[in-house]
Amino acid sequence: MKKFLVLFVAMATMIAQDVMAQEKPQMTEEQRAAAKAKREQLLQLRVDMLREELKLTPEQMTKFEPVYRKYRAEVQRVTNKDARVKKENLTNENALKVVSARLANTISTAVVKQRYLLIFAEVIEPLQVEQLYRVDERIAREARKVMKYREQGK
Repeated sequence: MKKFLVLFVAMATMIAQDVMAQEKPQMTEEQRAAAKAKREQLLQLRVDMLREELKLTPEQMTKFEPVYRKYRAEVQRVTNKDARVKKENLTNENALKVVSARLANTISTAVVKQRYLLIFAEVIEPLQVEQLYRVDERIAREARKVMKYREQGK
């Protein structure tokens, strides 16, 4: 299972870097469509990993996947992009704004997670819900590590 996680994180990182690199104000329609397709590919990798990790039955998966997709979309929607600043780009002028944005992200994503707790419990077992939050956080943590490692190599 660790190999699957490592593979997922590596693929997710490559896709995420492509998407972030392309997301500039002057993106063409073709570039926007390609970025959207890569984001969808990344989300599908997450869903596949969760199906495996949570040992979801096909019946559970039918109910779980649309709810999880809405959950991820809401987490993305509430995330403040101002929090995405590399250490070397922090200055006295923007440091407090970045910290504030990061704290706001923690609060807003916690609110979304709290709201979805009972929604997930309607479609999967409570122990699977607990595992979902653990695995989802592990995926995010591993992806951050890989991104940091890749950025240091550049």
